[in-house]
Amino acid sequence: MAFRIKKFSGRSQRTTLILVTFIATILIAGSVSFIRYRNAKSPVQTINYSEAYALAESGVAASVLMENDVLIVKRGDGAVFQTTVAGESFRQTIVELFRKNHVPVEFASTQPALAVTVLEYTWPVLVFLLLGLAGWRVHATLNGRGGSFSLADHNGKQKTTFDDVAGVDEARTELSETIEFLRDPIRFGRLGGRVPRGILLYGPPGTGKTLLARAAAGEAGVPFLSVSGSSFQEKFAGVGAARVRRLFARARKLSPCIIFIDEIDALGRQRGRANDSGSADQDQTLNQLLVEMDGFDRSSSIVVIGSTNRPDVLDQALTRPGRFDREIMVNLADLRGREAILKVHARNIPLDDRLDLTWIARGTPGFSGADLANLLNESAIAATRDNSVAVARQHIEYARDKILMGAERKGFMMDEDERYATAVHEAGHVAVGLAVKNSDPIHKVSILPRGRALGVTQSLPERDRLMKKREYLEDQIAVLLGGRAAEQVVLDTMTAGASNDIERAVEIARKMVGEFGMSPLGPIYLGDSQTEYQSQSLLDRADDATNQIINAQLERACDVVTSQQDSIARLVDLLLERDTVEAEDIRSCFDSKTALSA
Repeated sequence: MAFRIKKFSGRSQRTTLILVTFIATILIAGSVSFIRYRNAKSPVQTINYSEAYALAESGVAASVLMENDVLIVKRGDGAVFQTTVAGESFRQTIVELFRKNHVPVEFASTQPALAVTVLEYTWPVLVFLLLGLAGWRVHATLNGRGGSFSLADHNGKQKTTFDDVAGVDEARTELSETIEFLRDPIRFGRLGGRVPRGILLYGPPGTGKTLLARAAAGEAGVPFLSVSGSSFQEKFAGVGAARVRRLFARARKLSPCIIFIDEIDALGRQRGRANDSGSADQDQTLNQLLVEMDGFDRSSSIVVIGSTNRPDVLDQALTRPGRFDREIMVNLADLRGREAILKVHARNIPLDDRLDLTWIARGTPGFSGADLANLLNESAIAATRDNSVAVARQHIEYARDKILMGAERKGFMMDEDERYATAVHEAGHVAVGLAVKNSDPIHKVSILPRGRALGVTQSLPERDRLMKKREYLEDQIAVLLGGRAAEQVVLDTMTAGASNDIERAVEIARKMVGEFGMSPLGPIYLGDSQTEYQSQSLLDRADDATNQIINAQLERACDVVTSQQDSIARLVDLLLERDTVEAEDIRSCFDSKTALSA
């Protein structure tokens, strides 16, 4: 049996209220104007019958209108007169006199038009109904019956299970315990244990937090109430708290069940941030959530699952044990996790027999589950565009380059001088990347414009680096500055193309000094939130230490480029010929015997 309550979103509510109010205002204004028009008297002069008779005899009248017993006379100069002629004989006499003087006489109908009659009788009812509709919508909103959350019994209908979740084994294991508790509460409660009241899923975007919650509902086979944190916010005060009460009241009726609050940071931010009415109402909504979560009966089987990528902004009263008893980190997957995720997303995608998912996983460090799904989708689109029967390696390469570096700017044309300078710049990156010991292997280099870059040197890590050593960071800075070093040594000039490289290099150097303690200043921390507590002298010394690291690695990169000018020249010629050079051809351009081991 399924229950579903479909409600308008907050935007639909506002649109409906505005539209209804606008229509009601137009109808009221139109009706009032119509009545005033019907009942209004023209600015005419009232005369008696004798004066009207004299006008008829004089022949100065231009037109005559007879409405029942009211005679309206318009003179040639525009003046309008009216009089009341009570007797039928008097009306016939004066009308005949106007006709003899060749004045056009018009008789108004005594029966109003059908549309006018209908409008006169129905406009009060229409206005009443529209105003009633507007009032009902406001009342529904104020009482929490508006909202953008849906309620459904997914028992036997939810298709997502843990078989569709990969790369987050630890989070899946912890959720499995909660699901077993919901299935068999007597077994787990025989020693006094209780089901966790709340589970907080937090981690970077795209790691599968929402998918985990859906899979948990599918595995448990219990009603699943899904709601977003922003749906509790409304322009009317008190709506959020009412919606929280209504949500948990429904959950108690369906117990055991799961409540899933997506992006809970929109609802559970720390209280007391400001004194305005908006923040006060949000605090009231959060207070109601705290009361509801802490007021569960020990025997009730209601589990609240919240997801967020900003756990640092949540109120401490919300994350304490008793409300969110478990906090599960849903992190980026490692090599094996990425391979498992790729297997899940590749179920319905035909892959070439020679395509190895392990190779794809090894070349996508830092990719989330959503990124990997997008990678395979882009690859399938590229294969379809090529009329291929399956996704092959070149399609994966194309999709990865597009995601990491942007689409090729095929309509962008560079002159030969700029292409040569770009080739030298990229060759400098390659030369330093091959010379240093701790750099990631060079995968390809290209001078085809992509995104905002005129050229790209791509490195693919051989493994996931969970801890970065000082030597690795220094080598990274040297590789980033290799393009500037090639400009200075080979071109004897400098270009603006190194701006992004310098920005990234300085960022790494600043972290080495102000966060990692990898400088002569020792272990100091200069995070953004602590800047006001640091002396200016210390900040100046930190800047000097950062500059020393940058200058030392730039000098190091210049030494490598100077020793590899012949190899760089060969790579530049190959780049100008092909635009893109793969790893095997790159290695053939550099003589390993003369490479400088930095």
